[in-house]
Amino acid sequence: MNKLRELKYKYLNYKANKKYRKLDKCNLPFRFYNKKSEQCEWVNYKNFIDNTSGYNSNILLLDALRDICRISLTYHYNIGNNKQDKDYQNHSHDFDNVLKDLYFYPESFNIPDEFKNNYSAQELNLINEVQKYLLFIELKDFKNSKEYHLIEEKCKKILAKDKINLIDKVKITYLDRKGQKINYKDMLVRCHNERYAKYKNYGQLTFTKEKIKNIVENGQDFLVHYSPFFKNDDDIYSTIGHKYLLKDENYNILASIEIIDNKKMKFKDLNKTMTNGIKDFQEYKNDIKKHYIELDKNFNDESFIVYEKIKMLEKF
Repeated sequence: MNKLRELKYKYLNYKANKKYRKLDKCNLPFRFYNKKSEQCEWVNYKNFIDNTSGYNSNILLLDALRDICRISLTYHYNIGNNKQDKDYQNHSHDFDNVLKDLYFYPESFNIPDEFKNNYSAQELNLINEVQKYLLFIELKDFKNSKEYHLIEEKCKKILAKDKINLIDKVKITYLDRKGQKINYKDMLVRCHNERYAKYKNYGQLTFTKEKIKNIVENGQDFLVHYSPFFKNDDDIYSTIGHKYLLKDENYNILASIEIIDNKKMKFKDLNKTMTNGIKDFQEYKNDIKKHYIELDKNFNDESFIVYEKIKMLEKF
């Protein structure tokens, strides 16, 4: 019987690795295009723990290098609403899995201060920005339905028996498949988000809280943009009808606006009558001129800007 299983395993291993036979048992990762799955893999030949050998494939080069170099990244974080939750303390060995748990648990995901040195500043900023957006569209922590938990309870009762017979094994197999289908449906329901559907075509603009306050509370009804690529003609890309979410420096989404009109003009022609909501026009003009000079040292009063009239839509 054991011999039969061994032969079966060897056959399945041969069948699975047949597509890699042209790699000549390379022992370092080789970038291989898998026609069947239509994706690239990093493949190398290795000896496994059970004294068998064969080709090892990874989608990510990170995983392939981690395997051959015997090194690993570790990212610590917490998920779950209380410390009794078995999944409350968690970690991952690649950043994509961190994002996966952030996606499934945006409400409770957090990185304790003592573990923030696991991450780069760029990774922390990305996590913060993604989490703020997921919370903005009101995505909740993933929870299975009552139907799924009923299946779980039935399985636990069977597995708690002192002796499990053939009928019990059949029931477990049936319940497991049914549970997988329910879990699939639960995940799919979560991926139909009405709030995302509402805002998916909105652009995003990041301003200071003070600038957003001018729009939301002080009645500022315009935006000014500059690019060194503006030409001395009247043709500009129209943004009329475009809608934007306004974010502060900490990625909090505070308001939404719509562009209702725009025009191209020289910076010197921007005057006080066009800047509703700005208390000190000259100070404002000096500040943005200084900012544009930092972007382009050739900026001057003759440079072209785009002046956009805006309408406040919502305050969050």
